[in-house]
Formats: sequence, structure tokens, C-alpha cells
Amino acid sequence: MSNATGQPWEQNPLLEVEHLTMRFGGLVAVDDLSFNAGQRQITALIGPNGAGKTTVFNCLTGFYRPTVGRIQLHHTDETFLLERMDGYRINKVAKVARTFQNIRLFGNLTVLENLIVAQHNKLMHASSWTIGGLFGLKTYRQAERKAIELARYWLDHV
Repeated sequence: MSNATGQPWEQNPLLEVEHLTMRFGGLVAVDDLSFNAGQRQITALIGPNGAGKTTVFNCLTGFYRPTVGRIQLHHTDETFLLERMDGYRINKVAKVARTFQNIRLFGNLTVLENLIVAQHNKLMHASSWTIGGLFGLKTYRQAERKAIELARYWLDHV
């Protein structure tokens, strides 16, 4: 996608989305969307509810494979065609990830327990992404102690 205006995101884009279309049966959630996003640039995707914003992010991060279109991510020394990669490779190789908006606390847990839950990725990693925590793996116990210490620090200092 080329444009003659010479904006930084057009000259050297970090992300290029061309003709992105996503269909669910007869429903067209995204229809022929094209845009560039530049490095160190703020790019917004705005629209009313039901306009397809979440679907676009699901395509960019591999949760959905677009029906049509090209998604190129340019790193310093490599270019990735995200529409051809599965979600795992998009995350691990292209280093693209998404988070889900969940700002609610768990009402049945204490504040300390909620702060420990916020560190679940570290704990899962320490358990080798298995039920290792139930078996008391040493790495899990160490990570759990650190998580509790950090949660207490947050309570005392934040």
C-alpha cells in the first residue's frame, strides 16, 4: 500500500493491513479494511459497537484467520505475514500478543489473593504450564513466594 503524502507510517510502516475481510458465513464483520501503523506512532481503531474492531484485533493476533487480506508486520530484520501464521507463532515468533479487558476483581478473594492472581503468568511458567503447582514443584514454590512478597510490597507501597 503506497501513498504519496510521506507520513512516517506510510514511508516505513511497522504494520501494513491490506484489504482485510472477515466473513462468518453470510455476515461480513470486516469488509476490505486497509491501513498502516508506524513505529512510535499512535494509531486508533474507532467505530460504533458491532463495527468489527474486535474482529480486526482477532485477525491481527491470530485468533481468527482472515477470509481475505494481507497483514504484514515489519521487525528490524524480518517481515512476518501474520495472516499465514497460527496464533502461537504470531505470539512466539512475531512477538504479537493481546490482552483481554478484565478489570474486575474476584469478589470472593482477598486483596492479597487478587494481587497474586494478577501474577498468574509467572506462576504458570514456574509450573511448566501444567498442574506442577499442585505437586509442589520447587520452581513453583519459589515463584509463589516471590508473588506473595511482590503482592505485599504493592499493598504497602502503592
